[in-house]
Amino acid sequence: MVDISNASLAEWFSEIEQHRCGYCKNPSGSVSFGMMVESMTVEDYQDLIDRGWRRSGKYCYKPSMDKTCCPQYTIRCDAVNFVLNKSHKKVIKKFNKFLRDGVLQKKNVLFDNMHDDSCSEYQEHKRQSVNIDLKKVITTSGEDLKNVVLEGENPEDTSSEKIEGIVASIPERNQKHVREGVGPDHSKPPCKKAKFLRLERKKAKLQQKGEAIQFVNGTNEQKSLNQFLEDIPTDGKLKLKLKLIHCAAETEEWNQVEDLEFDLYRKYQMKVHQDPPEKLSMRSFLRFLVHSPLKFRKFPDGVDGPGYGSFHQQYWLDDRLIAVAVIDVLPKCVSSVYFFYDPDYRDLTLGTYGSLREVQFVQSLHSKIADLRYYYMGFYIHSCPKMRYKGNLRPSYLLCPESYVFVPIERCLPKLDASKYSRLNDDAHARDENACTDTDLDKIKVVYNLRLMYVSDFVRVFGGDRETFKNLGKLVGRRSAHNILFWIG
Repeated sequence: MVDISNASLAEWFSEIEQHRCGYCKNPSGSVSFGMMVESMTVEDYQDLIDRGWRRSGKYCYKPSMDKTCCPQYTIRCDAVNFVLNKSHKKVIKKFNKFLRDGVLQKKNVLFDNMHDDSCSEYQEHKRQSVNIDLKKVITTSGEDLKNVVLEGENPEDTSSEKIEGIVASIPERNQKHVREGVGPDHSKPPCKKAKFLRLERKKAKLQQKGEAIQFVNGTNEQKSLNQFLEDIPTDGKLKLKLKLIHCAAETEEWNQVEDLEFDLYRKYQMKVHQDPPEKLSMRSFLRFLVHSPLKFRKFPDGVDGPGYGSFHQQYWLDDRLIAVAVIDVLPKCVSSVYFFYDPDYRDLTLGTYGSLREVQFVQSLHSKIADLRYYYMGFYIHSCPKMRYKGNLRPSYLLCPESYVFVPIERCLPKLDASKYSRLNDDAHARDENACTDTDLDKIKVVYNLRLMYVSDFVRVFGGDRETFKNLGKLVGRRSAHNILFWIG
């Protein structure tokens, strides 16, 4: 007798699917396999995303990496060892300043509308029109200017008319004017770097408050992500509150915010993604971002926390909902499903701010559950430049599509520059340790005509195609193949 009360149940689609690519717009370039999941344990879904799977509502799919037009590599960040960069700090400081002052600083619209490609073409055009070493020209004077030659020009052609033309083509602000003088005044102390001036001002401010400043190797200690995020003024004009609710449409907690979230989702999709309003129904919203196959499970006894499953992390600005992060809490990670926000606040760079908050959330859970340490960001698409931003969270790792091990992204990028599909693992002999062998196939359990049976019996009695299950085992791996009950229509 097989106990299936806590088993995962999925409807397997054996046929490969081809759709329009959302990245390069190829009408049939997106190639993947999929299954509709009725229910799934968090352990089984953890195994699946560690083989390149991802869910959209209750539908789980895995891109066929060597066939799809834009290969999608699973990317994760080691949140425990996460390192803030200057860009992250700038985003956090801008948000905290907004909470303090209540003033939203709008970006320069003209600058925002400049695409990177157009900027690159403009710079390339400038280089072609004046292909000369500007640094050498602006520091050269008199007869030495004759030694400066245009690249590709005849070195003997250094007429005064050509030289004067070159100099005239250089903007005046780029020309260096050297003024004669006696040099530095040695009777005065040397000028201090701005870094040390800021440090001294910070030290003086802390001393006025009666606090001490910590030093490491003579410099101020680096603040952690949590310190940056929580450096919010208590007397600020606005208050930020994060609220985590279990993602289940039948709960009273969800019913109180359902309409509010849907209105925010519609506004986001129409203004940011230009979706037509007729395609944004409550039904599609629930199917996409609320309904989840993951079975809720409490954390181990004695561990305080939300538990495992699907959640909505809401961002409240005073009494106004401005953003929602849809996330899955799994045994080893927090997996980001989707993030939407109020476009009126897009100048706060809420997408980046939200990802930093999710990293912080992983760190807080790791302090209670040691195995939970990663932040999964979905897919990294190197062939789509606009999707490379996910690699800015470091340290990050990409999943090798052949050996299914995570590889530091720094080692992957040169390979992906050379080919959009690549075996990322440097070890040519490494194999898939979770591979499903022929013997393992016989242990796969299927449901057919309301009867539960092993694949070996299904093939023998009903003449099922064994190759179909061989491909299934290859895609989901041995553990998931044995744990999930596959319903065959």
